Amino acid sequence: MGFALQAAASNSLSVADLRSANWPGPLVFNGEFAPPTHAAAAHEPFVGILSLAETRMKTLPAEFKSATILGRDPQLFPGVKLAFFTVGDDLVPVTQEVILAGSAGQGRSYWDLIVQPGAVWSLPDDQGWSRAGFPFALVNALEGETHNGVATFAYKRDKMTHVRVQIVQQTAPYYVADYFTGTAQIETRWAPRPPASIERARLRYQAGLRDRLTIGPWEELEVRFSKDRLASFDDGKFAADIVVSALDYDGKIYMKPCNTAAGPLPWCERMRFGVWSATKSLVNGTALLRLAQKYGPSVFAERIADFVPQAAAFPGWANIRFADAANMATGVGNGSLTRNPNQILDGGLENYAPWYEARTKEEKIQAALTGATPFPWGPGQVARYRDQDMFMLGIAMDSYVKQKEGADASVWHMLLREVFEPIGIHDAPINKTLEPAGREGPPLMAFGYYPTVSDIVRIARLYQNFGAYQGQQLLYAPKIKDIFARTPVPGLPTGETTPSGEVFYFNTFWKAPYTTPQGCKLYYPQMEGWGGTVVALFPGKLTGIRIAKIWEDDTHTASATSGMAAAADQLDNFAPNGGC
Repeated sequence: MGFALQAAASNSLSVADLRSANWPGPLVFNGEFAPPTHAAAAHEPFVGILSLAETRMKTLPAEFKSATILGRDPQLFPGVKLAFFTVGDDLVPVTQEVILAGSAGQGRSYWDLIVQPGAVWSLPDDQGWSRAGFPFALVNALEGETHNGVATFAYKRDKMTHVRVQIVQQTAPYYVADYFTGTAQIETRWAPRPPASIERARLRYQAGLRDRLTIGPWEELEVRFSKDRLASFDDGKFAADIVVSALDYDGKIYMKPCNTAAGPLPWCERMRFGVWSATKSLVNGTALLRLAQKYGPSVFAERIADFVPQAAAFPGWANIRFADAANMATGVGNGSLTRNPNQILDGGLENYAPWYEARTKEEKIQAALTGATPFPWGPGQVARYRDQDMFMLGIAMDSYVKQKEGADASVWHMLLREVFEPIGIHDAPINKTLEPAGREGPPLMAFGYYPTVSDIVRIARLYQNFGAYQGQQLLYAPKIKDIFARTPVPGLPTGETTPSGEVFYFNTFWKAPYTTPQGCKLYYPQMEGWGGTVVALFPGKLTGIRIAKIWEDDTHTASATSGMAAAADQLDNFAPNGGC
């Protein structure tokens, strides 16, 4: 399911347009928000804090099915403060974390915001004005999708124009039922002074530049191997349903364009995407493997109730281990007692809204506990998909780290410091619980991570190297070897199938079967997110990525990667010399 290009889209954006207070124009082609090939350097650097007024967007569709969500308006762009500075021609935000607005009760908008680096430049006809542009994403701290867009403004000495924004792409929504585009001309105040933490942000940005991965256009891969050998990569998905797809091959990321309702998205490689439940592997599973490497594999057998004392009062929780939660096999939940054949999604959305909408850590813990009942089979036996159990695993791991390292420690900051930063991830926005007085809550861990494509590749490469990076073992290798076991497959049956057989679930990963042209059946692990987002870790250290927005994801077909596997197999034979 996609959205149509607005027929009246314009291909020009003048400084006069940006200075107009009420310009209600349609979508502008995205290239107008980034420096063209004939651009010159900006006349002056940019630094300061922008205060954007909450503004109603002109949207397509004009009216939303979900006009009000949790008492808030999704057609209002949030009122936020954004701090920027320049590094050469780059426009750099002081933070790429989630900037809370709607979730924090500010104004009437539903949205929070994430901002990514952009650029500054000048054009010969702009009469001394410099231009700035940057990509951003509308998000909500209770959910997991991104509504991706671009923004631009012009500035000269102590003056600046309005900020023009447009939303042109998105990942799969949940509470916001509409797929939409939107535009707004936002009244903005500029305080041209250095923002707080600018030097720390500068160092972090420079570290990110130093650690950049090599990215090339998909066409390079097609020239190298031919279109025919790669034709099945998108598994027959409609182009309008795919946000971006990429293949990490031979040390280089080959990306298809980020196509949108207004042309290719500038700065696609910097854009952050809501990957929903792929968070379970990218963050939660990675954190558990870091704990196992740091403190030993006994962590898998630790009991959640020993670290989340509220759980001890609820039936079925006494013997649930960390490993059971990672395997979606806690033995508590909802749904039927049918287990042969099992359906992993059976009962997954029962009693879901009270937990999903709960804001604080304590409220979410209580909703997770009260919304489930014990199954007769107990933990470790049957896979039943529950975001709540992944959240509880995250809370338990956080308490475990605090017991080991002190009250100020957290599993999230351990992951950032000891895994993400060493592999080159210097910014990692993620949704956290919303605590009183602005206190930092723990990440949701079940969903809510907003990586770039490069961030996904960095984590995938760490797994492909069995948790080692530059000679240092960051993650627990024996468990990763089980995750990659080609056959026999570890894990629990899910009831989901592909043309090659049933899919299994193991340690936050889905184990997908694939049959090679030689008739060899093997399994490979993949991360999955709502809407058909997949990260498939193939043999030969190839990783396929598809970020999608397929609403009808009630079957495993949205996350199918048999075609992607076949294309990867064409590039690096999964069964060399005919051996399985």
